[in-house]
Amino acid sequence: MRLKGKSARIAMALAGIGLAGLAVVWVQREPIARSVIDGELAARKVQGNYTITEIGTERQRLEKVVIGDPARPDLTADWVEIDVGSYLSGGRVKAIRASGVRLRGALVDGRLSLGAVDRLLPAPTDEPFALPDIDVSLKDAEFALASPWGAIGAGIAGSGNLTSGFDGILALVAPRIEQPGCAGDNGRYAGKIGTNARKIILKGTATLAGLACGDLAINRAQVALDAALSESFSGWSGTADVQTGDASYANASVVRGSGKLRFDGTSKDTQGDLALTLGGLGMTEAYARSADLSGNFRIGMDAQSRAFAQASGTVSASGAFPSQAVVDPVRRLGASGSGTPVAPLLKALALATNGLARGSDLNAKFALDHQNGEGRIALSGINGTSRSGAKLAMSGEAPLTIRWPGGLALAGSGSLGGGGFPATRFRLDGTRGVAEVSPWSAGGSRLALSPVRFSWAGGGLALDTQAVLDGPLGTGRIMGLSVPVSLRPGRSALSGCVPVRFQSLVLQPLQLSPASFQTCLSAASATIRAPRLSGRLGSNPVTLAGDQAQFRFANGAFAVDALAVRLMQDGEASRLDADRLTGNLQTGGASGRFTGLSGQLARVPVQMDQGAGDWSFRNSILTASAALRVSDAVPEPRYFPLSVPDMAFRLADGRIIASGTARHPKSGIAVSSISIAHDLGKGTGHAVLDVPNLTFGQALQPEELTPITLGVIAEVMGSVSGQGTINWTPDGVKSAGTFRTTGLDMAAAFGPVTGLAGEIALSDLLGMETATPQRVTIAGINPGIAVLNGEISYRLLPGLKAAIDGGRWPFAGGFLILEPTVLDLNQAAERRMTFRVEGIDAARFIAAMEFENIAATGLFDGTLPMIFDKNGGRIEGGKLVARDIGTLSYVGELSNESMNAWGQFAFDALKSIKYDRLSIELDGAIDGDVITRISFAGVNQLPLGGGRTKLPIPVKVVGIDNLPFIFNITITAKFRQLFEMARSFNDPSVLINRMIPRLEPVQPPAKSPAPPVQPLESTPTP
Repeated sequence: MRLKGKSARIAMALAGIGLAGLAVVWVQREPIARSVIDGELAARKVQGNYTITEIGTERQRLEKVVIGDPARPDLTADWVEIDVGSYLSGGRVKAIRASGVRLRGALVDGRLSLGAVDRLLPAPTDEPFALPDIDVSLKDAEFALASPWGAIGAGIAGSGNLTSGFDGILALVAPRIEQPGCAGDNGRYAGKIGTNARKIILKGTATLAGLACGDLAINRAQVALDAALSESFSGWSGTADVQTGDASYANASVVRGSGKLRFDGTSKDTQGDLALTLGGLGMTEAYARSADLSGNFRIGMDAQSRAFAQASGTVSASGAFPSQAVVDPVRRLGASGSGTPVAPLLKALALATNGLARGSDLNAKFALDHQNGEGRIALSGINGTSRSGAKLAMSGEAPLTIRWPGGLALAGSGSLGGGGFPATRFRLDGTRGVAEVSPWSAGGSRLALSPVRFSWAGGGLALDTQAVLDGPLGTGRIMGLSVPVSLRPGRSALSGCVPVRFQSLVLQPLQLSPASFQTCLSAASATIRAPRLSGRLGSNPVTLAGDQAQFRFANGAFAVDALAVRLMQDGEASRLDADRLTGNLQTGGASGRFTGLSGQLARVPVQMDQGAGDWSFRNSILTASAALRVSDAVPEPRYFPLSVPDMAFRLADGRIIASGTARHPKSGIAVSSISIAHDLGKGTGHAVLDVPNLTFGQALQPEELTPITLGVIAEVMGSVSGQGTINWTPDGVKSAGTFRTTGLDMAAAFGPVTGLAGEIALSDLLGMETATPQRVTIAGINPGIAVLNGEISYRLLPGLKAAIDGGRWPFAGGFLILEPTVLDLNQAAERRMTFRVEGIDAARFIAAMEFENIAATGLFDGTLPMIFDKNGGRIEGGKLVARDIGTLSYVGELSNESMNAWGQFAFDALKSIKYDRLSIELDGAIDGDVITRISFAGVNQLPLGGGRTKLPIPVKVVGIDNLPFIFNITITAKFRQLFEMARSFNDPSVLINRMIPRLEPVQPPAKSPAPPVQPLESTPTP
């Protein structure tokens, strides 16, 4: 249609004005745009700087954009381009392109804040977020977010329509992520980001160097994510492949782990499938080469906005075995208790536990439920099979449940057995249960348990049962050892005082009867107060008692204080006591030490004490080595205690054998070797005392060995040898012995004895008795004058008495005879001996006495009764009488010039006396004064040459012979000096040499003055 002219002109005018206006607007577009932008910023109270480098009908470009405080802007961009399209509904942004974008934000109270940028965004509405239908192209865009759990940095680049078709890359960095109870280090994500059909697509890998959440610790984690999020972020779906490095939870650790989650849900509720594989799963108690978990899960928020998680499925472990934390203690336990009845069982337990190291396969169903900080994991259908043959099965709806808080809960029933473990069936009811364990046998031991009742309370296991044990004990065996076992949390299973009993205990040849006693147990030991046991040793009754006995479980060590053993044989007891006995039970035996040992065999009057040494019991043989003391067991000991430093003892096959060397305690000189044998079954035995060469001298004297010789003999020099035997049977004890000497020298109460030789055969060694007369020869006895070559016949009688059948010595042409007598050898007893003198020749006697200037003839007879007791020896009523007529003369010089006439007269008569009677009487102590009365009568045979008498008329008596004389002389002197007195008158060197025997003998002087012939007490009678 063609316009009329005016209309056309008007239209053209309007068009021209419009074009002119557009031209003006186009020319003024930048100031207009700046005015509009600045007005908008000012209206929203936002600081902003920018440079407009291009404004077109469809595209605008801003450079050097800064939004917010210039000192710390919230948004910067190198440049931004915006494409605007015109549509019927009006214009809108069609595309945005930007480069060098830097945006800062923060999460505050769960809301995202971009600072000043927030005031430029549309006001929030209740409408769900939707992706805008625009094309976006970003280069070098970074976003820094401050969050309650740490700083997060993001980098993004890509292009495409945001509703569908955007394709870019996304990188996230979180150096430290922290939340109450959790912390992660060096978190990163790198991958693709895009959109498709209004869904946000993420496909990449997230890594975390370390994560710790309470008991959970992960050294490294990696998640391969392939997920799709709705544009409103209200739902998602996809998969997440998870891999970890070393991880741990409480006492469990994972060397490596991997899993895959398939999920689909919303922000309120997500559910999916899971499959998790753990490689090298380790705990304090166990380890598995791998474990698999599969099932489904659901997580989200309930109506009260409380978080919840649910999961169910199956879990299995392959190659599971106990860790060293379990195996090592069990292995050490298996090596303990050597020699005890539990040792074979502990060894079997260690072998069964080691068998689990071959690996086991475990399977179970699980169900997890967690909400509002509380939850539970329930396991059911639990089955485990070990390659060693052990099997575990638990049935029930949920036989094992772990609650938090709360702990472990049990329900249902199950069984365990095989692989060396005893067959066990158990029932579970909440935190309580009962187990029935079949009797368990291993290595000759057997353990039976009453129903084991247990409960889980107070953070630990409580258990009660009664254990009955049979098994080896050393080289013997114990049967029916019954011990109550009670376990409580925080307390050892072996604690408190409990009654313990056994049916029998056999340590051949010892057999103990049933017994019970209160035993106080601790984690390390068992202590028995005042143990009392009885039984039989061989065929004889025996009792054992002590103040206290203690046994240590770890090493089998034991100790008994005040041990007392009594063995009855035909109504008489043999005893063995020890202050302390210690030892260690070992496989096949035991060994230890004892102190304060003492004892005595029944009927054998020999006791031992002060014993200390070592003992060993192996292969049913008891051996011991000790140092001890032996002594006489009678009330009045016949010998003093002797030490035996090398006693060796052996008990085997019901027979005791012992040997050692008895020594003098002070000098250590060997007195006798001892050899003992005893048959416990028959009650018979013997002892052999061997004296190879016992030498007496300065180092040892008989009175140091026996009180019998005290006061009888002393200063013994010489050796004794021989052998004695003691034999005992149920009927009694018999002993015998034979001892000999080739020559003993000694000091006796009646004078020195030399060359005593002979052999004694004792028919009763312990009683010191002889059945037949015994003989000894004596080279010499010298009570002041030597008596040579004698012989004594004697017998030893019961009660330490000696019957002297007689003794005989040649002496001075006659004999010195010991008359028969019985001597009591007890120290306090009185001993009487009578010596008879028969036919002594006076001339030979004087020659033997070496008297000078004296001559005599005649024969003498007489008796010397002697008494010996604890006070010494004495002579009572001793008398020597001349048989007939004899002569006596003294031809020495008169040395006393003042002697009166009668004295000179008597002295002159003594030059030659013919006596017709002469007697000597002796009384007094041998080691004291002896009173000697000498009486003789006779006539002088030579004319007298005496001096003048002091009569009123002096008369000189000369030339007269055959005058009768009577002499009565009393001498008081030491017995041993009496016989030397006459010699000492002329030879004082005799006294000197006797008093100082170690000096060189003093030679008699050439001329020595003659002392008086008789002491002043003598009174001559004409």
